[in-house]
Amino acid sequence: MQQGRWLTPRHPNREVFEKDYPKIDMDALEVYCPGCKAIVRLGRKSLTGRIGGWCVKCSRAVAP
Repeated sequence: MQQGRWLTPRHPNREVFEKDYPKIDMDALEVYCPGCKAIVRLGRKSLTGRIGGWCVKCSRAVAP
């Protein structure tokens, strides 16, 4: 499993992140959060095809 990185620009909360990444990916990649090192499932996909996930503990968006 690889180390993730913070998604930029920073999303202020989960609702804004889910609006920018509306599609749900069932075959999601998993990475380690760059902050707390927890496993984050990258289960959201943007309209342009970018993937991301939300670290609940750090309250930040994570990308591969």
